[in-house]
Amino acid sequence: MQLDTQTLVVAIVVMLVPALMGAMVWQTMRTYPGRWVLGNFMAVLSLVLLALRGWVPDWLSIVAANALAMTAGSAFLQGIRQFGNLRIVWWPECALGALGVSGVIYYRYAVNNINARILVISAVLGAIGISCGITLLKGMPQHRRVPSLIIGLAFTAGGTVHFVRGFYQFFFAPVTSLFDRTPSNTVLFLLIAVGAMSWSLGFILLTGERLPTEASEPHILRRKIPISIPQSLPEVVPEDEVREQLQRILHSDVFRRSAQMERFLSLVVERSLAGRPDELKEYILGRDVFHRGDDYDPRADSIVRVEAQRLRRKLREYYETQGIADPVLIALPAGTYVPIFRCVQSERRQPNKRHSI
Repeated sequence: MQLDTQTLVVAIVVMLVPALMGAMVWQTMRTYPGRWVLGNFMAVLSLVLLALRGWVPDWLSIVAANALAMTAGSAFLQGIRQFGNLRIVWWPECALGALGVSGVIYYRYAVNNINARILVISAVLGAIGISCGITLLKGMPQHRRVPSLIIGLAFTAGGTVHFVRGFYQFFFAPVTSLFDRTPSNTVLFLLIAVGAMSWSLGFILLTGERLPTEASEPHILRRKIPISIPQSLPEVVPEDEVREQLQRILHSDVFRRSAQMERFLSLVVERSLAGRPDELKEYILGRDVFHRGDDYDPRADSIVRVEAQRLRRKLREYYETQGIADPVLIALPAGTYVPIFRCVQSERRQPNKRHSI
């Protein structure tokens, strides 16, 4: 017995509602990655094509539907990396997706084996789902712990279920149709609906969660950095020394996994050294660093302010750890996007002589 049409329609609607909500959030809050919107709608379209199996050609209901499902997973993973300011690498997902699509095509047209197709697609979606979950759970910020935990666990659980279901059906409980009423299929389609709601609402909560500002987090401002700034500072730090310091920062563990932060810091430093502080305005930075268009409105999109706060925290973290003995200080004072450069002298860790920057 196959799943009835009403059940499939309900599942599609359950996935479509949060997808539409995510699209509306993306329109009003551009810190919500567009890849999440794309992933949601691809997942919905994939389920629609699966539901049309027998009504449309197999290249649509099998090949295209599974390709969309894998692309949706990749879009979610890329969006998670983008939101977390991690370096975006395309080739692993592309290679995995290409292998998955090739396997689906082979086990449909060369050897028509539905259980082998299920094994292939389950392995690909399982790997992507677990990667999404681990990426979120590893980089879970303190102030977004609850939504990060919800989405991370949803993706990890979903990926695990895909793995288990694929191997279980291939080796122990082969099916004759994708929609056979088997225990594994029942669990799968139930978790697809629950997972779609969990990650979609979780993404909205994650983006809408109030970001800490420097005024609301005095403990960040008060963190002492064991660097002593001489009373008489030279007015100008040589440009070559500033650039050497910039490279030390960019190659540090604090910055090396954040391409967006690297680009942000490099641009403000280089333009400041070039005597172009007038180009370090919110609108210009949004356009040049974060690839917003000419219609970028800083009042509606707070990306520059949010990322500037993150950059300041990363600089503090760097100078508290790897940069504790560095000879040049690069800082981005609150309320401005023009960096300052200072020559500093390192000192041993003496709590009673620490100075803050």
